[in-house]
Amino acid sequence: MSNKLRWPGAEWDVSGAFAKDAVLLRFHDFCRDHLGYAPFAVVHGSPLFRWNCGRVLSMLQRSDKEINTAAAAYVKRGIPVDLTFTNPKLREEDMKNMLGNRLLSFFAAQSTPQVRHAVIIGSDTLYAHVKTNYPQLGTVSSILRITCDGGKGKLDSYLRLAERYDKVMIHPDDVFNYDMLEKMEDKGRYELILNEYCMRNCPMRAFHYTTMAEQAYDIDGYDTTKFYKALERNGCQNLPAMLTDPAVGVSALTTPEIDRLYDMGFRKFKLQGRAHPNALPLINDLLRFMLPPGSAQDTLWLSLCSAFLESFTPLTTEA
Repeated sequence: MSNKLRWPGAEWDVSGAFAKDAVLLRFHDFCRDHLGYAPFAVVHGSPLFRWNCGRVLSMLQRSDKEINTAAAAYVKRGIPVDLTFTNPKLREEDMKNMLGNRLLSFFAAQSTPQVRHAVIIGSDTLYAHVKTNYPQLGTVSSILRITCDGGKGKLDSYLRLAERYDKVMIHPDDVFNYDMLEKMEDKGRYELILNEYCMRNCPMRAFHYTTMAEQAYDIDGYDTTKFYKALERNGCQNLPAMLTDPAVGVSALTTPEIDRLYDMGFRKFKLQGRAHPNALPLINDLLRFMLPPGSAQDTLWLSLCSAFLESFTPLTTEA
């Protein structure tokens, strides 16, 4: 079947762990059982707590039972989980957090060479904690790392990160930096986001990450007005410009742009979906990228997925 996919060999990393688990798991099982093919290779995400950043959303609040059930469901299916613990402001005292260590301990115990779970990291403090106490886990350099450290557009910054981390996320603006990407020799160490809908060259991306990192320490009491005041001056408020000006347009990639990256040798592709109210837009993106348009295979997949959606009823991740 892989030779009938749009980009054979592509490894899809989807958002939604600890947020949209029921739909993602059911879709995974549906494709595996009916097509003999798992639709994604990795899932990433995090519950709401202070190690989290970029997912500081009230809808991510989860009970211990929900967290445990979701974690066990991914392990049962052999789906690698990248824990999104990307807060760059973590301190040494934060390393005692019970939830964070419970998740690290659980996935470290379940990690194998065939199914290696990992941690997406934006902090040197957390990096040292994981390497010292949970060496079974892989490490992933977060977009926050390259953004907040000022490494965007600098090949040397990426090469240094690739020496330390098992996988390095490419800044969304650098996905278009073809000259730099060509010079990355071990392209299997890098992952690129395809459906980033923030504007290109956003002047306040680092500031946005900083405010979310601070908010993670005080979910209910944090003053968000400084971010929204800055947002009023940001170019992303100019929708006509984002739709027509390539310099500030959204970072979501077109098919020819993905073709170019694929032909360079990149195979790890990430789909973000934290802002979606449910997993269905993410599944739509996944199918849109995976399937060659107009093919018989496309018709088969869409027919089966239509049946999946029609038959869908709320389901616990214990199933």
